[in-house]
Amino acid sequence: MLLASVLSGCSDAPAPIDQPAPAPSSAASSPSEASTPSPTAETPTVGPQYVALGDSYAAAPGVPGTSGVEGCFRSSGNYAQRIAAETGLTVTDVTCSGATSADVLERQVPSITPETELVTVGIGGNDFDLFATLVQSCLSAPPPESDPSGTPCTDAIGPTVDEVLPRTAQAVGELFAAIEQAAPDAQVVVVGYPYLLPSTGTCPELVPLAAGDYPLVNEATRRLSGVLRDAAAQQGFDFVDVQGPSRGHDICSDDPWINGLQVAEDGTIPFHPFAAEQQAVAELVASVL
Repeated sequence: MLLASVLSGCSDAPAPIDQPAPAPSSAASSPSEASTPSPTAETPTVGPQYVALGDSYAAAPGVPGTSGVEGCFRSSGNYAQRIAAETGLTVTDVTCSGATSADVLERQVPSITPETELVTVGIGGNDFDLFATLVQSCLSAPPPESDPSGTPCTDAIGPTVDEVLPRTAQAVGELFAAIEQAAPDAQVVVVGYPYLLPSTGTCPELVPLAAGDYPLVNEATRRLSGVLRDAAAQQGFDFVDVQGPSRGHDICSDDPWINGLQVAEDGTIPFHPFAAEQQAVAELVASVL
């Protein structure tokens, strides 16, 4: 899905989805970055009360101020930092752009201790290259002008989405079980993905897809969030739905929560969340704490 593109790089020709490496200079070298300490550079003084896990939709690359430390392009204004500020919890933010469920299991879960009180996790879009396949295949399909109402991307990779999601469900399930084992007494909140595109209409200047392929992006996002919801329920975790609240805030809207094809003026990279989306997610998570 667009997520792929969303999690992509930031050049005019989007790179694979959640790939942190070619980060836009506007995001990686902004004044905000220079003046804002990286969340991971600070050692919690009260222990890891709150540990934030996830991919670029949790790290929020490009949202002021973003740090390139560890190649994760993590924002000090992402929803984890906002939640910590609102709750007063000490946060260990190890979210990382480009992360898969396997990456979180190997590199992020070890930050959790038995004393951890809260864990948030947003993951799945990069598993088995789901987003990357969507973005690369859809944005490299025949230009919309050649068949503006066609479905070149859906025809090419629709079956791939069907194959990937069950594998993602298994990977996410294994990750959630590991989180439960690492912090058996913590409240764990799983964060879903937002809608990226409108249910009707198109905006080819921001999302250059054939009109018939717009539904594929939203369907993939919806089904991925369903995978997360089901896995959360099976493990007894809380789930925060971002699909419903994000309706009317798609890339084509007048009040978008997700950026389009170009790097935004504030540095937000293509197809990734704006600060407004991160604030909305923080409020949604706070509502279940």
